[in-house]
Amino acid sequence: MGFLRRRDSGNPNLLVGIFLLILLSVFMGPNVMPRLISSVTPIIDEAIPCEWLRYGVDRANHQSLIGRASDNALGLEVRTSPVPSDQNGVLSIEVVVINQSLGTIPIIYSPNQFNIGDDGSSGLGIIFEPGNLQAASSGRSDAQSFSEQNIRLLGPRQRCIHNINIPVSQLDQTIRQGGGSVKAFYRINGAGAIVQAAAGPTPIYPDQGLDVIGGGYVESLVMPIDVLVSAQ
Repeated sequence: MGFLRRRDSGNPNLLVGIFLLILLSVFMGPNVMPRLISSVTPIIDEAIPCEWLRYGVDRANHQSLIGRASDNALGLEVRTSPVPSDQNGVLSIEVVVINQSLGTIPIIYSPNQFNIGDDGSSGLGIIFEPGNLQAASSGRSDAQSFSEQNIRLLGPRQRCIHNINIPVSQLDQTIRQGGGSVKAFYRINGAGAIVQAAAGPTPIYPDQGLDVIGGGYVESLVMPIDVLVSAQ
């Protein structure tokens, strides 16, 4: 009479497979994984922080021809939580940056250089209305050529998200009372000059390809900011 052999739970092939998956995720990291996720599951990609996007390295020789040819490739959405009744709470705002084209496009972005209010510099920001409530510049400034550390790449139809949390105690009285609104904006003041080494090869592209929107400015729809009424 035969006996069924129990499957060996310590299968070395299984352990090797798990190790290779972990190793693959480490090497892919934030430069490749966001594009893979966004292409397979377009709904989930809104959870990808913009700071996970790939850096735009060697823009003199590496650009998407489709991205360069795109007209008004960038779109924006803004979402906001209600103003909490707790004065120790925070107002949470999400800015979604959208590549509306079929090519890869570059944007100017640094998580530490996000403006509240428009000071005319290139990059992302939000504007409270009415007026320019809670204006706060991050101190960013434009240059003829932009640093690769401040250039991020959005893949075809990819989205990324930037989160802002503002303490209620710092909000203008108009917003606390439910009379305010917010919109997101992106500004780019130039295509970005290519810096060529004196003895280096001739660059393929004439600029960094940052002029992805007509007129250099795009903004989201205005989103009213509600107030959360506490239960009595």
